[in-house]
Amino acid sequence: MKTIPSEEAVISRELFPTEPEASGLLQHRCFDSLSPEMRQKILAIEQIPLLPDWPDKTRGIPNICLRSALFGVIKRGRRKAVKKELIASLKGVTIQYTGWRLDQGDFDVLAQALHFQAREPDPEKRQFLRIKVKPFLAAIGRQGGKSGREWLKDSLRRLTATAVEIKVDLGPYRGSFSYAGSLVDEFYFSDEDQSYIVRINPKLVGLFDVGWTQVQWQQRLQLKTDLAKWLHGFYASHRAPYPVKITTLKHLCGSECSRLVDFRRSLRSAMSELVQAGAVQGWDIDPEDKLNVVRHPQSPQERGGIALTLGGHSTHTQGA
Repeated sequence: MKTIPSEEAVISRELFPTEPEASGLLQHRCFDSLSPEMRQKILAIEQIPLLPDWPDKTRGIPNICLRSALFGVIKRGRRKAVKKELIASLKGVTIQYTGWRLDQGDFDVLAQALHFQAREPDPEKRQFLRIKVKPFLAAIGRQGGKSGREWLKDSLRRLTATAVEIKVDLGPYRGSFSYAGSLVDEFYFSDEDQSYIVRINPKLVGLFDVGWTQVQWQQRLQLKTDLAKWLHGFYASHRAPYPVKITTLKHLCGSECSRLVDFRRSLRSAMSELVQAGAVQGWDIDPEDKLNVVRHPQSPQERGGIALTLGGHSTHTQGA
């Protein structure tokens, strides 16, 4: 039965609010006393979501970026623009993409920008991130000359001129998660100090809630081929390696090899890179044409191998 408070009780609450109500009332009155410009600035800062925390030697990446062809393996000179194209991904994830296809170089740019954003303590500077060109290029293993600077500008253009639609099935009890938007909202170049002002789409943080991984950055910088880099991220995003069909890997990484035998040759070379970089202990292709990967027996923290998140990490998705 619903009880209607008496007039005296209502007056008493207005004159003598409870402690939580009094605190909220005080905050509301203080906020209202600020100038409209200051109120708008505070509201804008509150809308900037925080990224997870990860060690400086790693980069935090949403698993969706590591387990799909969103950042694919694209041959030099073969990049193309697409419209509403379905991107290869694991079961339960649907990705539709419009824009110039993204590769592992674009992945490096976004990963490093997210890393700088996560390390920025000032909320306002975190919203509009200042990136100095030469240190940024050095951090992703690229030269800071004219060609490197032009490449970075082109990559930022590609990350901005995108429309990504992602839907993730979280299971019968959790429903689904959806994301739609660009990866980078906008960027500006400052001739004065040779830097970019970059605004990463704040909704991108939502992809971390679905699952994310720490990737060992120095290991990645040792890798030369895009396929090796993609495999490094893919296997980092799983708690334990499991056998994967070669045809599945070819599909998931977005390889443009027309013949499976050519992809298998590239795969062998890429896996040798991972062994040399210390990311994996060994690998083989079994009679069922599945790739089996063996990690080092030590933990990632002890060995410096492929690192995994300690929390918020989603495990192996079915369909691989």
